[in-house]
Amino acid sequence: MQWFLTLSLIKKILLVVFVLGIGWFTVSRIVGANKQQPQYQTAQVTKGSIISTVSESGNVAASNQVAVPSVANGVIEELSIKNGDEVGIGQNLFKVKATATPQEQAAAYASYLGAQNGLNAAQAKLNSLQAALFKANQAFLTDRGVVSPSDQQKADPVYIQENANWLQAEADYKNQTGVIAQAQAALTSASFAYQVTQDAIVTAPIAGTVANLSATVGSSVLSSSTNGTTTNSSPVLVLGNFARLWIKASVNEVDIPKLHRGQKATITLDAFPDKTFVGTVTSVDTIGTSSSGVVTFNVFIAFVSPPSDIQPEMTASIVIQVDRRDDVLTVPTSAVQTTNGETIVRVMKHGNVTQTPVVVGIASDTDTEITSGLSEGDTVVTSVVTQTSTNSQSSSPFSGLGGRGFGGGGFGGGGRGGR
Repeated sequence: MQWFLTLSLIKKILLVVFVLGIGWFTVSRIVGANKQQPQYQTAQVTKGSIISTVSESGNVAASNQVAVPSVANGVIEELSIKNGDEVGIGQNLFKVKATATPQEQAAAYASYLGAQNGLNAAQAKLNSLQAALFKANQAFLTDRGVVSPSDQQKADPVYIQENANWLQAEADYKNQTGVIAQAQAALTSASFAYQVTQDAIVTAPIAGTVANLSATVGSSVLSSSTNGTTTNSSPVLVLGNFARLWIKASVNEVDIPKLHRGQKATITLDAFPDKTFVGTVTSVDTIGTSSSGVVTFNVFIAFVSPPSDIQPEMTASIVIQVDRRDDVLTVPTSAVQTTNGETIVRVMKHGNVTQTPVVVGIASDTDTEITSGLSEGDTVVTSVVTQTSTNSQSSSPFSGLGGRGFGGGGFGGGGRGGR
């Protein structure tokens, strides 16, 4: 009797466990299916203002900024200015005492004179070649008497000779112009080489404010050019109009059609991250520069009332306002998609989502103008989040029984867990 009651109790327990297992399996499937339904993030179509911008970067520069080097190799003998001084064009800046030896000076002067004689000889020869060209031309025209000779005249040996003389004289004259250009370049180079051996007084090439003057009396300086070639010498000082500051930015060719003179800009500087400055586009280059296959154009932005603590060469970030629309329909840009070449927005209405073709206008960093296809107050889908069945699985009611479940497999493969 006791054995029978024990068996009956075991059967009841097994029945309860079976029912619980079926219930867990069913609920898990239902919950999992619900979890896999897409969850929509939405936004409302609103009416307001939208501003389209272009973001660029560049560096601050001063108006008419010019680096002033020494024109001679030597030692600064006298300084007539200091940092912050205002100078005019032609005003004395500093005096250099050349350190070249007398032999070096004599050799440089001899080279200069030789280059000058070479240029004079080349120009004199040009005159004689011009006379020869005129003589050959006149001989040909006098003997032929026609501008367009016949084929028979062209076969005449005299014609052939005179025509050849004329063509040769013309070629000699043209070639000599190239010789003169070469002689002029040689003279310029010799002049530089001679100049760096001589004492010199350096004057201001422009009017402006003196800056970056680090040299003192007794400092050694090098000319920026020796024998007509550029050296690695540093400028002695910089002149510029530091009250008028602007930014030069290199802009990708894709953005250039959007930019033009007069557009407003906001400027931030790495040196002043918490400040924002106002600027205006003053010039946009029409000829670009290609580097490694990338074409860029220079765009110049002037500061409006810049403070005195802004300095040239500071790194700047610029946001240029290229367009603005007021009282227009806008949606988050994430709601706008392109499908098969058509621009669409997914609209949610009564729980259903449909794709609606739209026409877009300008766009800001976050929003896009809608000119056709939607109405104010429409609900649009900005993103879709789908949770997988793995994320929605619930725990098994058998997990607390230990072992492998029924017969090593149980319901749903109990001994293998969730694999």
